[in-house]
Parts: sequence; structure tokens; C-alpha cells
Amino acid sequence: MLVFDENIAEWVTSVEESMSKYTVEFKGTKEGVTIYCQESAGFEEILLDLAARLRQRAVFFGQSKVRIDVGGRQLTEAEQERLADVLAQNSKLVLAGVQTSATRPAEASLARRRGETAELKLENCKEGRSIVIKRTLRSGQSVHYPGNVIVLGDVNPGAEIVAEGDIFVYGTLRGIAHAGRSGDRSASVVALRLAPTQLRIASVISRAPDESSLPNQPEYAYISEDRIMIAAVNTK
Repeated sequence: MLVFDENIAEWVTSVEESMSKYTVEFKGTKEGVTIYCQESAGFEEILLDLAARLRQRAVFFGQSKVRIDVGGRQLTEAEQERLADVLAQNSKLVLAGVQTSATRPAEASLARRRGETAELKLENCKEGRSIVIKRTLRSGQSVHYPGNVIVLGDVNPGAEIVAEGDIFVYGTLRGIAHAGRSGDRSASVVALRLAPTQLRIASVISRAPDESSLPNQPEYAYISEDRIMIAAVNTK
């Protein structure tokens, strides 16, 4: 049984608060990918952040269709063209359209429209054996465990984690991570900075680009429509 440690929680919170947040957020759906733009951000800031996020994460999405949700903004044709140009120059994603809060599909959550987080449903949570590793995993070190793996430190390039359950890294993940080893497609990989050399969930494999900067916010990886998707962790 994993015991909650308030000191660890405070440390994680302080790390998260010290990270600047991007003004764009990627979400995977059955129809493809939706990029949500922060309501309070300026358009130029969104363009810069979108280019940076695409360079970091576009490899995980491949040639998926993408919609860009600009919230309550009313973009001119020129501004929509600039969004499309940033997408084309920094990824292979296919732009399916630009949507606003007024044209957003009905299934989009009311919580997102209000800027709130949706209530966590307990049926989506999993229990099982967990191991806590209170150190950084260095090159050449590996962990194989028939349950969840929690690392309180970094996972350096050349290190490997293989878990039958989920993987949580309270630090930077740059090594190899394989969650759901026995075929559990509901498994996920979570890290404060997610930049693995190879990422695998069940039998689905993805890898980071050869040159990619570190993300500056917590993220998690999961399977959607036979593809590994990356999304930001919203802790508010």
C-alpha cells in the first residue's frame, strides 16, 4: 500500500508552480487532436507557444487531424492563415478547422468552457501493487515491476522502466518507459517533464524527435485510437 507523503506533495507542487505554462494545450480525441488556446493569452504569444509545443510533441501525433480551439476569439482570415502556417512549418498534422467557443462540438465538457476541471470519477482510478524508487535512475539501470512504478527523481537517458501498470516520474523522464507491459492499453506514463527516448504503452510504441526541448509542464501519455497521445496534466 502506498502511503501519501505531505512533504512529497509539497515538493511536487513547488516544482509545478515554478514551471511556466504554455498558452496552448493538446488533447487527443477519437476524431484526432484538438489544440486549446488560453483565453487570456495574446495571439502572438499563442503563435510562439504553438510552434514550440509542436516541435516538442508533433512526433507523437504524426499526421493526425487537428482542430484549433481559439475560445471566444474572432480571428481574421489572415490570423487563421498564420495559425495554419505555424502548424505546417512545425508538424505533419492536418488542420481540420479552427473552432471557437460558439462553434465547439456539443460533447466538449462544460467544465472546460468555465475554465474548471472536471470531477475525477473513481471508476477511472486503478489499484494495484506499486513500488516507490527514491532516487534518480542513471544510464544502464533498469526497473521491471509487475505493478505501478513511481520514481521520486529523474530517469536519465539509457535508463529503463518496464511496468505492468502505470509509470509516474516526479522529475524528468528521458530514458525508456514501457507501461502496461502485459497488454494493458489503459496504462499511462506521467512525468513532470516528459521527454523519453522511447515511449511504449502495451504494444504501441513512439519515440521523441532527435532534437526536442524539454516540456515545461507536467504531462501524461496514453493510448487513443492505436496512437500514443500526450496531454498536459491540469492540477488546478
